[in-house]
Formats: sequence, structure tokens, C-alpha cells
Amino acid sequence: MLEFCKAALAEQGVATDNVEFRQLDVNEFKADSQEFALVISNFAAHWFKDTSLSLHNLVESLLNGGIMLTSFPGNHSFPKWYENCLELGLPHTANPLPDVEEVVVKLSMGPVQIDYYENDLFKEFDSSVDFFRHLKSIGASTSILNKSLSTKQFKLLTDHWDKKTTGKVKVKWHIVYLAAKKN
Repeated sequence: MLEFCKAALAEQGVATDNVEFRQLDVNEFKADSQEFALVISNFAAHWFKDTSLSLHNLVESLLNGGIMLTSFPGNHSFPKWYENCLELGLPHTANPLPDVEEVVVKLSMGPVQIDYYENDLFKEFDSSVDFFRHLKSIGASTSILNKSLSTKQFKLLTDHWDKKTTGKVKVKWHIVYLAAKKN
């Protein structure tokens, strides 16, 4: 991903010696100094062990006036998946997603200006199985809680979901776009 970003900037003619790309393990990262003018995290924050704490640590690494931009799926994503599991008495095995309000409140505690926008995006699939295949194809099928359904439970869920649906299976992603400026 970093190489893709470098190439995209070079194509736009904005790659300079002042731009540094760094891959960090945010779960282990602790700001030793204020060294970054801009931190970008796109669709990664939901994989952090503690989203609020990790984003706070990234903000701490910003220079005064520095900006952090991030986007991630929030906790209001995939309601139909949850509803179908609830109806069948099956465990909902989706990874927990960040609580938007919690993240915003915790980040607002310091000398930081927070602006955020929430948007629901929908994607249609021919079946619920196709939705789960899509999650797998984008690397989002890894369970951080080590929870999974048995084959029988999975078939029960997908059959139930598909029978309840007229036409295509419509899945909602609740996306959070957040900007934090360090004062």
C-alpha cells in the first residue's frame, strides 16, 4: 500500500523529499516526539486493539497544527447480518467495530479539534454468501475474536438471510471520516 501511495503522489507531481512514508504497528506505537505534520490511516483503525487509544497516540505524534485523517467502518455497519443472527439465535461473529461517539469523545479530551462525518454506503450482492466472499476477498474475514460459525450454522444463516431478501442482498457499511487537528 505504501508503494502504491508513493507512486500515486509521484504521478501527481507532489512527491518531495519532505514526504515520508512509514508503516507502524499502531498497537505498539507511543509518540516519543511531535514529528509528523500529517498522519493518514485509511480503513485500518477498526483493526486496532483500542481504536480510541491508538488514534490518540497518533495525534500525540503530530506537530502543533498537524492533521490526522482517518476513515473506518463504524459500529453501525452490517445491521442485517446482526438481525439475522439474532433471529436464529446464532452468535454474531463480526469483529467489533469502533464506536464513533466513544472515539470522538476520547479524542476531544486533549488540545485537538475534531471534525467528523458519517455516511452509510450500501453494496448489493447476489446472495449473502457473495457478501461473505467479498469480505474474504478484501482481507476482512479474519476474526480478531477467534469466533466462527460451524458449517451447519453458516448454511442456516445464509439460507435464512437469502430467503428473507427479495432481489439482491443489500449490505450497509457505516463509514466514519475523521479529521483531527492538533492545536
